[in-house]
Amino acid sequence: MDWLVAIAATYGSAIADPAFQWRPLDTLEATAAVVEYQQWAIARAVRHGELPVVSGPFGNLSWPDRARAWIASVTGSAVESLTPYRVSAHEVVVGAGCANGRVYCKGLTRERAAEARLTRILAAIEPESFARTLALEDRDDGSVWWLTAACNGRSGENLNRVAAALARIQQRVLAGGVSREVPRLDLEAAARWASELVGESRCADAVGRRCAQVMRADVPASWIPMDLDPTNVLVDDDDRVRFIDVDDSFLGPAPLAMATLATRCDDKSLCRTYERSWSPALVGLDWIAFETAATVVQSWLGWRRLERHIARGEVVVDREFAAARTRDRLVKAIDGRSPCRAQPGGPAA
Repeated sequence: MDWLVAIAATYGSAIADPAFQWRPLDTLEATAAVVEYQQWAIARAVRHGELPVVSGPFGNLSWPDRARAWIASVTGSAVESLTPYRVSAHEVVVGAGCANGRVYCKGLTRERAAEARLTRILAAIEPESFARTLALEDRDDGSVWWLTAACNGRSGENLNRVAAALARIQQRVLAGGVSREVPRLDLEAAARWASELVGESRCADAVGRRCAQVMRADVPASWIPMDLDPTNVLVDDDDRVRFIDVDDSFLGPAPLAMATLATRCDDKSLCRTYERSWSPALVGLDWIAFETAATVVQSWLGWRRLERHIARGEVVVDREFAAARTRDRLVKAIDGRSPCRAQPGGPAA
């Protein structure tokens, strides 16, 4: 894979490595490249002007300065540092060190701005568990800029505490009106997609059977974050739990969120903690069915994201190769081990 990396720097600034030197873009474009592709990449990147640019609100070198200015105007504090965590031409996530404290900024496409609205609603229900929104603004370029205060805590710690907090918040959400703000999970469509991808086999039958079990399960329907991962949950020194990155949120069978976390961290104790944390406690859950359904939904959502990236021209991928990798993951999840399979009091198959 070849990359063209553009770095905004002051011309003439010192370079420590003698193997590198500053070259104006016009001479770089006119110089013979090592391989033909490099010449094409440079020409394509500078065809719209003197500096590299691609389509998308963040496909240029000026967005960091605009982000700094906006953050400073919202916080009333100069931005001392800007740390990128995820950057693409259409979406960015950065942390900003300000004199008044650290804040986080997301630049999102309009169709992805639902995460900001949902987080604001969840924070109103559980202020200690979600980021506080400082600003949310629609921009003329079609992007949405969202600024939040920092959430204290460390990721990947005390996951049993996370399981209990998830159950508590899901119960609070049931009475909080969030159902009007999140789309209902179409598990039937996800199962149909997965069955077609896996093909005619016992695995396809298992996908349909287990997803149908989840759809028929007598469990509460609540907020389910389907990107629930140890890195997306922070636990502070006082054991307070905070959830971040809730963009893949739906209204659906509540234990699906717990099954998502369980499949990603392989901790047998989490499902039992989650069951006991409901009031009344959840009993008789078929965790194998829920974990299969969670994997199906995660794969389905990932495939839809891939399709969006392809449509925007952000990635070029062999679809058959991508489909084969996804199919292998599904088959492994269906035939492989289950984090909650061997728990006392739960179904064994």
